[in-house]
Amino acid sequence: MKMKKSDLAIIFLIILIYVLMFSNIVQTASVEGVSMYPIFQNGALTFYTSPNNIKVGNIIIYKSPYFNDYVIHRVINIQNGNYITQGIDKITNPKPDNEIGLEPLNGIPHNLIVGKVLEIDNVTFSIPYLGYISILFSAII
Repeated sequence: MKMKKSDLAIIFLIILIYVLMFSNIVQTASVEGVSMYPIFQNGALTFYTSPNNIKVGNIIIYKSPYFNDYVIHRVINIQNGNYITQGIDKITNPKPDNEIGLEPLNGIPHNLIVGKVLEIDNVTFSIPYLGYISILFSAII
């Protein structure tokens, strides 16, 4: 049986993802919620790197100081070294996170940022539905 080029590309992509994950160059996060739709859908698995060189427009993952949860949102402003974020879905996130109480009024300090979502040429990568596995395991534990 002969393999198609698309099958080889998928196998290569899976191997690349595993190599990057196990080398700790890139880590994964599961998306829960719709605040970042259409970039991320609920249950997507996305990839992130260390939180270096964060700029307005980057998507970051931070530990909410008010809730025992992580947030994946876009940086919309940087003030005094703190990051103001907001989900991109304007229906569920009509205001920045600091105005709705998800983060302090002056923004998220750098020490609460876990990582910066991986983007290559302004393209954010995620795998739909694969994050549900992690979400289910965290709900059980």
